[in-house]
Amino acid sequence: MENANGSAHAPLKTRHVVAELSRALGRLRAPIAFLFVLYLLLSVVMYDFGGPVQSTSGSPCSFGEALYFCAMRAITIGYRYIVPTTTVVHIDSVSLGVLGILLVSTVAAAAVRGVHEAIQNADTRR
Repeated sequence: MENANGSAHAPLKTRHVVAELSRALGRLRAPIAFLFVLYLLLSVVMYDFGGPVQSTSGSPCSFGEALYFCAMRAITIGYRYIVPTTTVVHIDSVSLGVLGILLVSTVAAAAVRGVHEAIQNADTRR
């Protein structure tokens, strides 16, 4: 197989890429765990201090609905049928968006590193 430079690489096997991705994620387990704990903490703040409400009825959300809202905010989808009502929760909501971007970019970086390591290892196995 030739890349854009014309140099040949050994073909990649999915199991090698998955193994390298697992290793890369394993090296990042502490930052990923920290981001996950921070997500849970921000979710509790959202529920306890913000009083997110359903936009259709104006009634307070359950903790499960608040967690769902936080997850949607963290992956930057942001469904609008649950809305934050206080300044603290608006700041919390923005923080969740930034946290989600950090988490996704960390996993994407691990995936790129995993593919890179798999390519390097495949070349050395030839």
